[in-house]
Amino acid sequence: MQKSKKLLIRLSSAGDVLLTSPLLRLMKEREPGCEIHFLVKSQYADLIRLNPNVNRVHLVQDQPTSRQLEDTRQSLIGEKFEATLDLHNNFRSIYLRRGTAPDIRKVKKDIIKRAILVNAKLNLFSTVRSVALKYAQTYDKSVTSVSRPEFYLPSECVATADELWMSSGSEPRQAVFLCPGARHFTKRWPTAYWKEIAAKLQPHGRVVLLGGPADAEACNNIQEGTSALNLCGKLSLTESTAMLRHASVVVTNDSYLMHAANALGKKVVAIFGSSVREFGFFPYGIENRVMEVSGLSCRPCSHLGLESCPRGHFKCMKDTLPAAVEEAAASLLRD
Repeated sequence: MQKSKKLLIRLSSAGDVLLTSPLLRLMKEREPGCEIHFLVKSQYADLIRLNPNVNRVHLVQDQPTSRQLEDTRQSLIGEKFEATLDLHNNFRSIYLRRGTAPDIRKVKKDIIKRAILVNAKLNLFSTVRSVALKYAQTYDKSVTSVSRPEFYLPSECVATADELWMSSGSEPRQAVFLCPGARHFTKRWPTAYWKEIAAKLQPHGRVVLLGGPADAEACNNIQEGTSALNLCGKLSLTESTAMLRHASVVVTNDSYLMHAANALGKKVVAIFGSSVREFGFFPYGIENRVMEVSGLSCRPCSHLGLESCPRGHFKCMKDTLPAAVEEAAASLLRD
């Protein structure tokens, strides 16, 4: 008898790929003999390749040619999957999933409700569901809760992070990690505010700045005049995740590092600007504080984030004051 085989498609981005892990665990618990394949962009392979609930990872390039896409699709068709779960459901994933299985399911993205909330500020969401739960309900509509995300780190990334951590000084009693980066401007708390809490949180323990190369200028500015350890741009995405293992509390924008801290079971202070919880991207299953400005008539202004504030005032972030974020972090450190 042929073994059951299923395909999951989530091409990007880093946080979304990580949020598929509760579904992968659920599938293996329910169908231990099922062979699970996962299609993802090559730059995010490390986020999934060591997950014990995945039997095989298929890769697609970031900007594939039409020939490469068709070759990938034909390769998937040859696997003879019994079901395909498209957790991305965009133009590219729709093309790639075509013909891969007799049973093709796609994630419900609530596009219309989302658009009405952004454009008319009318909230038609009866409940707030995490994206991880939406993915699980693509597999089984009756699922009402999921475990928190999980990450299986490559040993070489753990070793690199630990070596850098040990070389930075003696092990502190507590460490507060600040993650000021985010892909879009309207998801980034002002640099001046990060600088203020970096100074104010120093008495609570070691302050650590973490981010990618794009965040280097901001982190250099934040570090100036403080004793903060600046690791921004020094680690890969997966190595940065491994470094978060040393955090007591993580203060972060709505970004991949928020989801990574969530997956590692860390206490999180998440700062939300243009986005809201109804979109499904929020920490869960851990101790957390979500900092957001309630009652702001222009919020949310975008699902993904924008490169400038449409109103020019940026109140969704500017009115989230450093004193409140500092107290949220301090309260989690005291718990």
